[in-house]
Amino acid sequence: MWLANPLDSLLLWRTAAVVGGILGVGLLSLLLKERRRLQAWRRSELFQRLLTWAWIAPLYTLAVLGGWATALLLLSVMVLQGLGEYASLAGLPKSYRWVLLALGLLAAPAALHSQWAFYAMPALLLLASTLQPVLVQDAQAGVRHLAFAVFGWGYLPWLLGHFMLMRVYTPGGDGLLLALGLAIALSDVAAFAVGKGLGRHKLAPRLSPNKTWEGLAGNFLGAALGVFLMRFALPEGLPWYFAPSFVAVVAVGAAWGDLLESALKRGFSAKDAGTWLPGFGGLLDRIDSLVIVVPLAYYLAKAMQSSA
Repeated sequence: MWLANPLDSLLLWRTAAVVGGILGVGLLSLLLKERRRLQAWRRSELFQRLLTWAWIAPLYTLAVLGGWATALLLLSVMVLQGLGEYASLAGLPKSYRWVLLALGLLAAPAALHSQWAFYAMPALLLLASTLQPVLVQDAQAGVRHLAFAVFGWGYLPWLLGHFMLMRVYTPGGDGLLLALGLAIALSDVAAFAVGKGLGRHKLAPRLSPNKTWEGLAGNFLGAALGVFLMRFALPEGLPWYFAPSFVAVVAVGAAWGDLLESALKRGFSAKDAGTWLPGFGGLLDRIDSLVIVVPLAYYLAKAMQSSA
């Protein structure tokens, strides 16, 4: 369905209650933590992150439940902003940047049109993109720019396009996406909290010195809590082991996506991908987990639904 009224969905109200409760607990915890510095708590990074979550969560929920058109709009915004940040990191020239942005906007509509069109796009666009360095006759850096642009297209538009596949072609896909959103968010939060409080053993010191094995355990705890709180949104008829498998996919995918983005930023000598989201940095700094988790979760759900 192209458009739907989110207010008619029971998922909206139950999700709003869960997310509202979490945000309320987060604000109360912040107030208690900063009670001796009441003048400064509003300027703290944690408060900025909480405010960002407070508008991201309802926008994401409404986009998922609003039909294919709102999901497509959400994906288009993420792709445009994410590719803009990536192109800046990679130092792509304007000609490559504009082509990348234009082709990036094709992935989600292709997924909406048909699964065949979506899976055919990488080969077709790769063939087409090889013409750019040939036509501009850039013998010095043309192939390098092409490689970065092709990776950027696969990394963001195509992997994120699985969001649309899940929404359109997976039974109960809207509920899965809602559960996925909260599980990823809590996985990231728990990884940060556990890693900061208990982290002792470095996970990948050359890529991200602050990431620890204890933080990875936090990824699993947060993902498990998110899936538990959103268990009402999971599709019926799945085997009992779907939920623990879903938790593992979210936790591992969230850590994987975070480390991959760290590798990109270190490779391009950047601290953050941008300044678009207060308390987080760029949009890439916020959706790095989603980029990896969505396709993993999509294939997990399809495999288990086909075997159920």
